[in-house]
Amino acid sequence: MQPFARLRFAATRPVTEDQAPAFLDRAPFRTHVDYDYPDIDVDTLWEAISSDRMWSWLPTVWGCRYPAGDTIGPGTVRDFQMYLHHWMIYAQREEILIWEPGRRLVYTAVDATLPFFGTWCEQYAVHPRPGGGSRLSWTMGVQPRFIGALPLRWLSPIMRAVFRFGLRGVRREIGEGLGGAPETLIGRPYQTELHK
Repeated sequence: MQPFARLRFAATRPVTEDQAPAFLDRAPFRTHVDYDYPDIDVDTLWEAISSDRMWSWLPTVWGCRYPAGDTIGPGTVRDFQMYLHHWMIYAQREEILIWEPGRRLVYTAVDATLPFFGTWCEQYAVHPRPGGGSRLSWTMGVQPRFIGALPLRWLSPIMRAVFRFGLRGVRREIGEGLGGAPETLIGRPYQTELHK
C-alpha cells in the first residue's frame, strides 16, 4: 500500500455539466489540441480515449479505473492514476459529466492526491475526418488552487506541444490492443464512497 494513495484533497469547485462549456472557454489555464488519425476510425479512437487504458501509453500513467460492474455514463466516478515516485502515485477522481459514446466525453475532477487544483475539467470529442479516419479535439481547463488569480494562459502553447506529443501514443496503444489496464501499486479495483 502506498502511503499517499488514499490521501485526497477535495477540488474546491468541481464544475457541473451546465458550467463546463464556459469553464473550458475561460479557465485561467486552458489548452486545446486537435489531433488527426487518418488511419484510425472513430469507433476505435473512442475506445482508446474512453477505456481504462486512457493515457496509459505514456510511461508513468496507468490509466483510469472505472467502478466494477457499473454502466458508464453521467455521474460515474473513475480514478485516474499515474506513477510519480516509488513511494507515491498521483491519483485523481473524475466524475463524468457528459458521456456520448463514439462522440464526446466531459469530466471534472472531484479530488486528487496533490492539493494543487481548485477546478479541473476536460473534454474529448471524436469526429470523422474528411477523407477518412478520425480527429480528436481535446480541451483541458484548470484553475489552480493556490495561484488561481495568476494569468496562466502563456503556458498553453508549451503544454499544447507536450500534449500533442503525448497523443501520438494512441496509435501504439491501438496497435498493441486495448486489453485492459495493468495492475496498479494499490492492487485492487477502485471503489469510491460516491459510487457504492
